Amino acid sequence: MKFFKWKVFIITSLVCLLPILLGLSLWNRLPEVLAIHFDVYGTPDNFAPKGFVVFGLPVLMVILQWFCCFINDLNAHKHGERKKFEAVTKWIIPCMTVVLQVVTLGYGLGWHVDVRKVATLIVGVVFLVIGNYLPKFDYIKHYDVKAEKARKINRFIGYETVVMGILFLVSMFLPSVSTIVCLVLLIPYGIIGAVYGIVIGRK
Repeated sequence: MKFFKWKVFIITSLVCLLPILLGLSLWNRLPEVLAIHFDVYGTPDNFAPKGFVVFGLPVLMVILQWFCCFINDLNAHKHGERKKFEAVTKWIIPCMTVVLQVVTLGYGLGWHVDVRKVATLIVGVVFLVIGNYLPKFDYIKHYDVKAEKARKINRFIGYETVVMGILFLVSMFLPSVSTIVCLVLLIPYGIIGAVYGIVIGRK
């Protein structure tokens, strides 16, 4: 895999593993079981042993990061580099890992954290970032679509994605039901984008 950029992968993987040090420093203060998942109202609904949270979750995120880097580098090898977009997408998982691990460990220590708002903020920012870069793409993976049509489709989906990002961020300041509405809107968001892509691609 000569096209694989090992330096970026190693650096981002180390960042994913950094929260382990935090977990070790807090080990004796953490409860034996920690909440690892919350519903839209911020109520924990899934739990895991302390060892899995401190060690297992960062390792799982490193595995996800490997796939992210591999897909990015493979696309760059086939379609040309988009350095800014690649840099952003390769840092999404490491940043999420650090933030979510800090929140998870903090909640275990009794911090009053609004997990819904934290998760909504992350999703909103990711949508905004991806939506901002999509219009710059002139190809659609796995489909033989001409560059002009691909740009048009990606531009439309990019605008859609930015709108969804804004809605998620706004929902942070509204009751929990607003986040549920945003999640439901992901269905028409996906359908509209797919239909638009099919219509433009067939013209």
